[in-house]
Amino acid sequence: MKQFSYMLTRAIALHAGTTNKLMREASRFSSSIRLMQEDREVDLRNAHARLSARSGSRITVTVEGRDEEAAVAAIQNYVVANM
Repeated sequence: MKQFSYMLTRAIALHAGTTNKLMREASRFSSSIRLMQEDREVDLRNAHARLSARSGSRITVTVEGRDEEAAVAAIQNYVVANM
């Protein structure tokens, strides 16, 4: 299992558009990829995942599976570049 936390820096960092793109990135991997923000947790490989968060919110991503190294690196790169 791999995990990272990140403090969102963009005004509206996590919204429908960025969530959809993040889910597309997660779908490239077979590992389980979960995102937790405050008291909500979603499976990023689930097409119905919806979250929203503003700058200053902390998210934690947990990745578990056979390609977790590549998956956590890709998700972390996306989050840092876009959120």
